[in-house]
Amino acid sequence: MAYSLTPVARGAEAEIYVLDLVNRKIVIKKRVSKPYRTPEFNRVFITSRTRTEAKILTELYSAGLSVPAVIFVDEEEGVLGLEYVEGVRLSDIIETLSIDDVKRVSSGIGYFAGKMHSRGIYHGDFTLANVILSGGKLVVIDFGLAGYSNDIEEYAIDLHLMLRSVHAIRPEVTHIFESEMVSAYLESYQGNGKEVIKRMREIRTRGRYVDKELRRAVIRGRYIG
Repeated sequence: MAYSLTPVARGAEAEIYVLDLVNRKIVIKKRVSKPYRTPEFNRVFITSRTRTEAKILTELYSAGLSVPAVIFVDEEEGVLGLEYVEGVRLSDIIETLSIDDVKRVSSGIGYFAGKMHSRGIYHGDFTLANVILSGGKLVVIDFGLAGYSNDIEEYAIDLHLMLRSVHAIRPEVTHIFESEMVSAYLESYQGNGKEVIKRMREIRTRGRYVDKELRRAVIRGRYIG
């Protein structure tokens, strides 16, 4: 299968295209090779990450969580065809939200995270930029760094990244956001939620060092599932 369209966005690991097929928009996500990897590692990495992302999205969608539906998968080419979600990223509108809306959004994010983590899944890049407000519903996107793990450190990192993204854009609501998110998380997470929250706060106290480590972690072998 060949893809010669112009991407609408480029990320660290993938190019994004939007197509109109039979009066339906779909998103095409194509992972790309990197020159610093050997051809063999590129092949293994792309195939594995594409398979894992498709599997996780399908599992979460089947469980009733708000994520894009998977339409098709081409593992060898590193391509995913996904449902197009109309809406706006929270990172673009959080500054305009009322406090009541901030509370509703943060509660919804905490609920989603708890349900996701209860299935042994972490997102890996859980930020406001990867949550879309669509018709009053929150839809979580971009599971390119997601994986399976029973390590609460992975879950705590998700929550830390979300709060860090809130603080970077609208720091004055971070405390309110955290309170509502944590409350909803503890209700929806089917495990020792207090330990996850404790770990999240420990991560925050590590300061800038941990943020550098989080960025490095996305290319480590543990993300190849």
